[in-house]
Amino acid sequence: MADHPLSDHEPRSGSSLWDEVRAWLEENWDPDLSVDEWWRTVAKAGWTAPHFAVDQGGRGLPRRSPTTVRAAFAATGALHPPAGLGLLMAAPTILSHGTPDQIARLVPPILEGQVAWCQLFSEPGAGSDLAGLTTRAERDGERWVITGQKVWSSQALESDYGMLLARTDLSVPKHAGISWFAFPLDQPGVTIRPLREMTGDAVFNEVFLDGAVCSHADLVGGEGNGWAVTQTTLHFERTGIGAGGAHAGFPAPGPKGGMLGRGAGDAALDEVPGRNLALSVDDVLELVRSSSRRQDPLIRQKVARLVAYAETGQWNALRGKAEAARGGGQSVANIGKLAQTRIMKLAADIAVDILGADAMLSTPDGSQGGRFTHAFVFAPASSIYGGTDEIQRNVVAERSLGLPREVRADRDAPFGEVLRRTTGGGPRDA
Repeated sequence: MADHPLSDHEPRSGSSLWDEVRAWLEENWDPDLSVDEWWRTVAKAGWTAPHFAVDQGGRGLPRRSPTTVRAAFAATGALHPPAGLGLLMAAPTILSHGTPDQIARLVPPILEGQVAWCQLFSEPGAGSDLAGLTTRAERDGERWVITGQKVWSSQALESDYGMLLARTDLSVPKHAGISWFAFPLDQPGVTIRPLREMTGDAVFNEVFLDGAVCSHADLVGGEGNGWAVTQTTLHFERTGIGAGGAHAGFPAPGPKGGMLGRGAGDAALDEVPGRNLALSVDDVLELVRSSSRRQDPLIRQKVARLVAYAETGQWNALRGKAEAARGGGQSVANIGKLAQTRIMKLAADIAVDILGADAMLSTPDGSQGGRFTHAFVFAPASSIYGGTDEIQRNVVAERSLGLPREVRADRDAPFGEVLRRTTGGGPRDA
């Protein structure tokens, strides 16, 4: 296993980091470069993931340093570093569990914005009970042949790779027979269908796998060890969500976004706040201050609650860092994810309360292009993606509070036998 991708070095002050980034940008920002060239320059300097260790493509800075870095890029007018699910989850997972070869092949393209990743975890019959997944991967020499279906895969249409969970052994209990693959999406046997949401967007997708293949060299963490690797992926996902980290952005990474060949300066000019999926506390405070209802006691009470949620979220992040340094704190990410869900919903609620009838317009004619309305309609999804609120509370109850686990009669049974009992079929029916 590689060293942990996040550095525990002592944090630098925000102001000194800000000054350091601004000085670097004054020397290196060139709007005449292509997005591709600019992102390679940024990655080489370690600014894409400054919280990664130096030998892993970062700068050994604190975990919240990307927020300061991106803010400094924005203040300078420079195109921000690449984002995406690859940076949020795939890269730190591969750095934690991958072989040197896997790290060398798979991580640099993420840091350089050359590829986009999606998550291929959930299935129609395995969402909250993720370990009950039935997508199969069967070994065929130096490759794996994969058949099954995934659902709720964000940005799958725009992605080049998927973080794929598949069952590689039916003869062991369900948690023990799963493997984690770095799965190439552009191949025969992969069909991706967008799912239209009530926002009008189609961020989520269902993915059908019919004899698709993945090299054995791209099995990360070892055969049958996928559940442990998955816990790492979910930790980074929930930590990122809990910290309010952006996992999407413009321009999108990878060739399918069509942005790599554009001028970096033109792309930076296009970075206008649009129909964001979430509102920050600052977004809400700015709206309140500009509103005639800023003295409304009910609005002020809601804003006070929102600010309190945000402050306690920051304290929770610091607690998580301290506990991680002692080798614990795994469930703090789950608490952070719950807290961020609460913030997202309340922020959107305050915004539409202030806007009143104007909040009915989600079109470009609405306030700020309808972004507040869009965020309000999207907010309920925060209780589902990244693990439902109920799952987060179960994890906190079991791992932090020490409450007993729910009794599961099939927990230690071979998963193939569980399937036969529940479906009346054999392993091939999985």
